[in-house]
Amino acid sequence: MTFRRYIRPLAVATLLALYSPEVRADDLADEADLHFSLATEKYAARDFRGALEHFLISNRLVRNRNVVFNIARTYEQLAQYPDAFRYYVQALELEPDASRRPLIEEAIARIKPNIAVLNVVTDPPGATVYINRRDLGPRGNTPRLLGYQGGNFKVIVELDGYEPEEVDGIQARPGEQRTISLKLKRIVGTVRVVSESVGATVRVDDSTSAPVCVAPCDLTLPPGRHRLYLTQEGYQTSEQDVNVVARQEVLARYRLNPLSGSLVVNADERDALVEVDGKPVGFTPAVLSVQSGTRKVRVSLRGFRPVEQTVNVVPNQQTRIDLSLRQLEEVEAASRVAEAVEDAPGSVTIISGQELRAMGYPTIAEALRGTRGLYTTYDSSYTWLGIRGVQIPGDFGNRTLILLNGQPTNDSWSGISYIDFSARTDLEDVERIEVVRGPGSVLYGTGAFTGVVNVVTKGRPTSLGASVGASSAENSVFRGRGAVQIPFGRDSGVWMSVAGGRGLGRDYYFPDLAAQGMPANSRGGDDFNMGTLQGRLWVKSLSAQWLLHSRSKAVSTGIVGTGVGDDRTRYRDTRGLVEVKFEPQFSRQFGMMARVAYNYINYRGQLSYEATDQFTHIAAEEIFNGQWGVGELRFVITPIPQLRITVGGETQLHFMASQRGEETDCYVNGACDTYLYFPERPYSRDAFDKHPYQIFAGYALVDVIPSDRIRISAGARIDQYNFQAVDDFPSYGFSSLPSPRLAVVVKPYEQGNLKLLGGRAFRAPSVSEQFYRNSAIGWITPLANNQQLEPEQIWSGELEFTHRFSTTVSATAAGYLTYLDNLIAQAAVPLVYKNSASGILVAGGEVELRRDWRQGWMAAASYSFSQARYTNQDEAPYVNVPNSVQHMGSLRGAIPLFGKLLALASKITIEGPRYDAVAADQQLTDPAFIWDLVLSGQLDRGGLSYNVGVYNLADWRYSLPLGPDFTPRRLPQNGRTFLASANLNF
Repeated sequence: MTFRRYIRPLAVATLLALYSPEVRADDLADEADLHFSLATEKYAARDFRGALEHFLISNRLVRNRNVVFNIARTYEQLAQYPDAFRYYVQALELEPDASRRPLIEEAIARIKPNIAVLNVVTDPPGATVYINRRDLGPRGNTPRLLGYQGGNFKVIVELDGYEPEEVDGIQARPGEQRTISLKLKRIVGTVRVVSESVGATVRVDDSTSAPVCVAPCDLTLPPGRHRLYLTQEGYQTSEQDVNVVARQEVLARYRLNPLSGSLVVNADERDALVEVDGKPVGFTPAVLSVQSGTRKVRVSLRGFRPVEQTVNVVPNQQTRIDLSLRQLEEVEAASRVAEAVEDAPGSVTIISGQELRAMGYPTIAEALRGTRGLYTTYDSSYTWLGIRGVQIPGDFGNRTLILLNGQPTNDSWSGISYIDFSARTDLEDVERIEVVRGPGSVLYGTGAFTGVVNVVTKGRPTSLGASVGASSAENSVFRGRGAVQIPFGRDSGVWMSVAGGRGLGRDYYFPDLAAQGMPANSRGGDDFNMGTLQGRLWVKSLSAQWLLHSRSKAVSTGIVGTGVGDDRTRYRDTRGLVEVKFEPQFSRQFGMMARVAYNYINYRGQLSYEATDQFTHIAAEEIFNGQWGVGELRFVITPIPQLRITVGGETQLHFMASQRGEETDCYVNGACDTYLYFPERPYSRDAFDKHPYQIFAGYALVDVIPSDRIRISAGARIDQYNFQAVDDFPSYGFSSLPSPRLAVVVKPYEQGNLKLLGGRAFRAPSVSEQFYRNSAIGWITPLANNQQLEPEQIWSGELEFTHRFSTTVSATAAGYLTYLDNLIAQAAVPLVYKNSASGILVAGGEVELRRDWRQGWMAAASYSFSQARYTNQDEAPYVNVPNSVQHMGSLRGAIPLFGKLLALASKITIEGPRYDAVAADQQLTDPAFIWDLVLSGQLDRGGLSYNVGVYNLADWRYSLPLGPDFTPRRLPQNGRTFLASANLNF
C-alpha cells in the first residue's frame, strides 16, 4: 500500500520530465526552468494547485509546448476539465512530433465526456474568438475547439477587414460537441470604374491576374490603396492607384490611348461605303488609320450585297483587304416581301436604275423591250406587253398586271396596262422595274395572268434636295419636270414630283388601205399632251403614295371604224390613286401590313367617222368613269427562321363603274347645221350604263427553308366577284377557282440555283368585255350582251437554272410549258367579246448570259423561243396565234468612257415575224432589228446628269399587227428617233 502511494507520483514526475522545457541560454530561460522544476516537485507531491501556479509562470516566461501539455495534465488532475481541454487542444496544435500526438489525442478523448465542446468555424478562418464577453479575453483563432462545463453561451468572432459576428443562445451539455459556423461579411468600399472606351478589362493589384470586370463597372474592394490595370485590344494599358474607403464609393476615371495601324480597303466598285465596327470611315478605295486589334469591316454600295470581313489590324503596320461586291437584286413583286432574286418563287428580271439612267428610257415599254421573254406592240393609241408568246391583238394588255410599288395600276374598265406615255411622263422617279414571269394570281388576283411588272419608285431620301429637268424623246416629245425631297427626321419625310410634256406625233402611211382605194395617209393626227403628279410620304411604319396622270392623244389610224387621218378622234385617259399603308414589325416572329387605297379612272373617247352616202359627218363619244376603294390586311408569322406563314384578305369596292356612248354630231348632206336626232339609238347625256361590283379575296402562303440549299414556297388564293343589279341588268357573280402556286428553289452547289415553278391564274372578264358593244359604223350602244363570260384560265410550269461564274457573271437557262383556256377575244362585227372554244398551248425556252453592273460596265445577251399553238384548230378564231413572237434576242451593254463623266450604253433587240389578226388571210410581219445607242454622264459638282442618244440607229422599218378594231391590219413602228435629257439636282 505504501509502495503504490509513492510509485504513482514518481511515474508522473518522470512523464513530466519527459515534457521538460528546452534549455535557453539566458536569464529568462533560467527563471522559466526554475519554475518548471518547482512545478514538477509540487506535482509529484500531489500539490496540483502549486504545480499549476509554477507551470503557468514558466509558460508565461517562455512559451513551450511541453509546458502547455503539463498545464493541461495538471488541470485534469484538478478536475477542471474545460481548462484541461483548452490546453490539450493547444498542445496538439503545437506538437510537431507525430509520435507524441496520439498521447494528446487520447487525453482529449478521455476528458470530452466531462465537458461541452464548442467547435467555432469561420469563413474566412483566422477570426479571434470570444465567449460570452470580449473583456474576458480571446479564446484563440478559428477554427477553434473550446470546452466548457455546459450551459448557455454567446460566441463572438472578430477579424480585421470584416464585420464582427455574434451568435447568442447556444445550448451545450457535457458530452456534446456543437459546431458554430459563421460566414463573415467583408468590410469594403466601392470603386466605380469609368472609361472613355467601353469594354476595357479591369484587373486589381496584379497586371497578370484574372480580370474582375469590364468597364464601366463597380468593384467592391477592401479599404486601403489598390492599383487598377485597364487593358483593351487596340489600346495602351492604363494603370491608376485608388484609395478605397470603407462603406464609401470612389470614382476612378480612365482614358485609354488607342494604338493604330493602317487599313487599306479596295473593292471592285468605287465609292462603296466603308464602315469599321459600325462607324462610317470612308469610301473605296480607302487608306484609313484604324485602331489596332480585331476590327469588323463592312463595305456597302447601293445595288450590291454588303460584304463583311473581320481583320486584325497590327499597330504601326499596314493591313490590306480586297473585296469583290456582288450586285444585289431584290424583288418585292414575287412574294410581296423583299427577297433576293435567286430565292424568289418566280422567274424574275430586274431592270436596275443604272440601266434606266444609262439608256435614258422614256417609257416603261422601252425599258421592257428586249427583256428575256418580253416584247411590245404599239397600236398608235397604247403600247401592249407580250410575255412568252402571248399578247393577242386587241386585248388592251390586260393579261399583264402593272404595279406601282405593289399597287395595281390597270384600269377597271378594260384592264388596260399602262406602260407608255399613258402611264407616266418620264422615269426619273423610278428606281427599278421588277419583272415576274408567269401566273401571279396567288398574290394579286385577276390580271396577273402571264406576268407581273412592278414599277418601284425611289425610296426614302435622307437629305434635303430638289431637281429640275428637261428632255426630248421619240417623235418630238418634249418634257419638263421638277421634284423636291424633304426629310422631316430620321424616319420621316416626303418627296414629290410634277412633270408635263407634249408630243407632236408622227405621220403614217398604210399600203394595205391604199391597195383597196381607201384613205391611207395620216398626217398631223398623232399629237398628245400629258402630265404627271406623284409623291410619297412616310413616317416610320406608316407610308402613303399618290399618282395622278393624264394623257390626251389624237388617234387617226382608223380605230373602231373612225376616219384614217382624222385628228378629231381623240382618247383621254386619267388615272389617279392614293394609297396609305401601315407595315409594323412587332417582333421577329410577327409582322403585319394594312393598306387602304382610293383609285380613279376616267376615259373619254371622241370618235370621228368618215362621211357616208347619208351623212356628211358622224361624231360619237364614249365615256367611262371608275372609282373604287381597296382594303387589304396581311399578317406575316415567322415562328422559326425556317418557316414563314403569310395570310391575308383583300376587298375591292367598285362603287362607280359607269360607261356611256352617244352620237354627238350627225349632219345631213346639204344641211350641216342641222342635227339629226335618232331617238332609238343615242343615249341622252345623262344616261349611263352602270355596273358597280365588289371583289372579296383571301390568300395564304407558306415558305419553308428545310436547309440552306432548299426553299419551298406554296400558296393559294380565292376571289369572289359580285356584280350589283342596276336598272335592267340583273345581279350575278362568280368565284374563281383556287389560284395555287408551288415553287421549289434548290442550290445544288455554291454557284448554282435551280427553280421548279408551277401555278395557275385567272382573269375575270372586264366591264367593257362583258357589257360593251360597238357596231361596224360606229354607233356606240353599250348594252349587256348577256353572254355571262367565263374567267380566263392559265396553267404554267417552269424549270429555271442559273450558274454564277463569278460575283458579276452568270448564265441562266429556262424552259416552260403554258396552257391558256377560255380566252376572251374580240369578234369584229359587232365588236363584242366571247370566250374562245380553243385553248392555247405555249412551249418555250430562254437562255441569258449576263455580266452585272460593275464600275459602269455591264453586258447581257439573251435568246428566247416560244411556240404557241391552238389546241382545237377547228374552234380557233385564227389559224395561227396572232402577234406571238417565236424568236427573240437581245444584246445590251454599257462601257464607261471617262468615268462618270461619259458612258456609252447600247441595246440591240431582235424580234422574229408575227402573224397578224386578219382571220381570213393571216400574214407574217417582217422581223425587227432595233439598235439603240446612248451617251450618258453626270457631274458630281453641280449635280448635272445628261443623256444623248439614238433609238433604232439603223432606221429599221417594220410593222406590227393591229387588233380587229382597226381598219389597217398593221401599224408601221418608229424608225430612227433621237433623245436628249438633262437633269439638275440641287
